[in-house]
Amino acid sequence: IDTEMAAAGEAQFNAICVACHMVDQRMIGPAMKGVYERRSPEWVMNMILNPDGMLREDPIAKALLKEYNNAIMLNQNLSQEDARALAEYLRTL
Repeated sequence: IDTEMAAAGEAQFNAICVACHMVDQRMIGPAMKGVYERRSPEWVMNMILNPDGMLREDPIAKALLKEYNNAIMLNQNLSQEDARALAEYLRTL
């Protein structure tokens, strides 16, 4: 784990993602702790960078949308670098 990158990702999580996600419990969206035990790194990055496409095409994302009462994950238009930092932070959870 790149700790510097993870720290930048944590700042992003606290600024953006906490509106819908918590670390340890469900909220509007799923809890993030252990996300890499449930999903592949590629899936996580795709969901961060292209939630619209994932919610349209990916069976897991579609099931989560249904499970969370059609609460759509909004595209935050993160750069590839910011998405990688956020993903690195999620690896620490």
